[in-house]
Amino acid sequence: MNTPQASRRRERGLDLVKWLALLSMALDHLRFLIPGHALLGWGFVPGRLAFPLFCLALAANLARSRPGACGRSEQRHIAALLLFAALSEPAHDLMLGNAGKLNILITLALGWAIAWSAQALQRGPLLLAALLLAGAVWLNASLTYGLLGVLLPTLCLLALQRGGAWLALATLTALLANLTPRLGAALLAGQPRDWLIAFSCLAALPLGFWLLRTPLPERLRVPAVGRWAYYFYPLHMLAIAAAAWLLRAL
Repeated sequence: MNTPQASRRRERGLDLVKWLALLSMALDHLRFLIPGHALLGWGFVPGRLAFPLFCLALAANLARSRPGACGRSEQRHIAALLLFAALSEPAHDLMLGNAGKLNILITLALGWAIAWSAQALQRGPLLLAALLLAGAVWLNASLTYGLLGVLLPTLCLLALQRGGAWLALATLTALLANLTPRLGAALLAGQPRDWLIAFSCLAALPLGFWLLRTPLPERLRVPAVGRWAYYFYPLHMLAIAAAAWLLRAL
């Protein structure tokens, strides 16, 4: 049985994972203030930490739930993902300039539902997982990080529960989800910045697992990442879009 002290350490480690995901996402999105800006463009490198860490945070919460449980906590979680996925789409399109990709919360909502269904190992949830996977295949070109991104929370959950090869597979999936033709060509050409991007993709989950499992000093206080993080997602994109418009107007 986990002691209260161990639970606090685990909670603080999870909050650290969430803070790192939020900060790396914000750094990544700052490049949309001035597209093509050399310095801001480097935010793309730490930005590759964000999505795998969000997936890990979802999986860590699911790992604490009873398999197949659909209580108030699980219902609030998926409801919040779906609600803010819908609310965030206009802000996402404004910031990116209608890039043709759906916002990341849609990928995470699908990923959470599939991971929950797979964990339940019951006929109904497994049928739901199959239907959601079929939908993800159909939407693959429109989903941020595509089908591999949808599968990543399930792989993170398996890595948390079984470790070993599942962590390696999840880490590889995080890289492949980012491996566009442009990035692949740049890696083959030996471009240093693109190798840093690949390293960031590969480092995200091992770093997240280390934060989750390493005992933290008792004096280290980590502010909790609560439901405000859902509001932060669309609001920070709206702020960046507004600031970018003002900079263009000057």
